[in-house]
Amino acid sequence: MKINPVIKTTPHLDLAYIAYKGKMEGIASIYNRLVKWATPKGVINENTKMVTIYHNSPKNTAPNNLRMSACIVLNDIVAIDGEVSLSVLSPTKCIISRLEITPFQFQQAWKACFAFMLENGYQKSETAPFAIYYNNAAEHAENKFIVDLCIPIL
Repeated sequence: MKINPVIKTTPHLDLAYIAYKGKMEGIASIYNRLVKWATPKGVINENTKMVTIYHNSPKNTAPNNLRMSACIVLNDIVAIDGEVSLSVLSPTKCIISRLEITPFQFQQAWKACFAFMLENGYQKSETAPFAIYYNNAAEHAENKFIVDLCIPIL
């Protein structure tokens, strides 16, 4: 898979999120809950970005124990309630690959990004890898996500 990575610092992102522990495919239902929470607050629009933070790796974590955060980028202050929490993603130096991929291509894409990191002598930082989504794949003509896969590096 061709990934065309660049090294750059991500912007400061204020996030509303719901933490999740379980199988990778279960994160979709968490995003549905997050959108249900965000919609009446006026947070959802055509420029809304979502972020998935991967707190551990499927390479060395049992599928039922994967920890992720389903996040929505906040452009304005919003009252937080219920299961939703606030977090900040500070500016972070990352290997970033902008891709247009189907849900089934994520594993291959992440593998290619980590291979690039190792082959080019970069070291992963302690910050968890994350993905920034720029669209809803269900609204894409080919059901693809436009996404930045981000690996924080030292």
